[in-house]
Amino acid sequence: MIRKPRVVVLVKIVILISALYVLSQRLSKNVDFNLSQYPIDSPLLKPDNEILPDNETVVRFIEKLQHPEDCGSARKFLCPFTPACGFGCMTHKLVDCFIYAGWTNRTVVLDPSRGPIITKEGWEESFLPISENCTSWSSNPVEWGPDHEQHQVVKLSEHYATPTPELSRWHIDPPPGVHAPSSVESPIAWWVGHIVQYIYRLQPSMEDHVRAAKDNIGFVQPIPGIQVRRTDKLREAPYQPVERYMSPIERYYKERNGTRKLVYLATEEPAVVKELQTKYPDYTFICDLPTITRANSPSTVNRYSSNARSGMITDIMLLLSCDFVVCTLSSNICRLVYEVQSARLWNVRDTLVSADDPYKFF
Repeated sequence: MIRKPRVVVLVKIVILISALYVLSQRLSKNVDFNLSQYPIDSPLLKPDNEILPDNETVVRFIEKLQHPEDCGSARKFLCPFTPACGFGCMTHKLVDCFIYAGWTNRTVVLDPSRGPIITKEGWEESFLPISENCTSWSSNPVEWGPDHEQHQVVKLSEHYATPTPELSRWHIDPPPGVHAPSSVESPIAWWVGHIVQYIYRLQPSMEDHVRAAKDNIGFVQPIPGIQVRRTDKLREAPYQPVERYMSPIERYYKERNGTRKLVYLATEEPAVVKELQTKYPDYTFICDLPTITRANSPSTVNRYSSNARSGMITDIMLLLSCDFVVCTLSSNICRLVYEVQSARLWNVRDTLVSADDPYKFF
């Protein structure tokens, strides 16, 4: 009489485990969910390496979208890298494609014929392919329009700066099947952050480059970081003095009573390095000055050499490794950091301060 209820409970547990196993196999079909592919200090992971359930769900959503069972019959979204713009801007254009693809259940495919600066090959020189089994198309692509549901392969116009009301609506919330946790400060930033960390899975050679860069400049954690944009950025947003960036950093170290004041500096202007060292002699600013010198050009062509691109990717990865960041959210790079932090932390009010605009995805 005593053992019978225990037997019933054990049978129910076995049935539940079997059902969960079957469900996990279905979810993982054709999906290689490998956390080792995510960037160094991956924002997908909590500090204790525990995968948050909502994060695992959204990662599987993206993986499944990009690895259809039958690529030949799969609906596709061709993604151009035009019109030409900076690295962060072009990353957000690729994110745009993933947003539209998520809402229409399509696989994103890079269009190698429409990338004058970063080609498909150029992207995959630094990052893993966005799909392992679906990278081409056979039917003629049709430009996005009201009848897009009728076509297997669609593409965006080369000039889509002003999206349709339908596309604009998709910039507000994640797609069906992706549910942001209720405590997330910005659901769209959380969703975009997961897209960014997916497309920013580094090639092994780039992982080695980032690790070597950390060692070469003496990057150690915990550390705050600042990103100071100059050159072409001054045509897009008002100038911000270095004091605007350093004020939150001073508060950061005052709260911690630190004697060794290290700050990671990401910039494309060598003069910023000298200005900060002169005005803040008690701080040690660590950066890669040769890379900064190469990046000091308003020409996007010069900034997209292999070396300059590697330097930009390193800046992004190291900013993501900082436990506190000050930057300008008018900058695409700053928004990328905010978005990835949102995917990791859900609320980034205490980890990122903007020296100018509030966050918005556009």
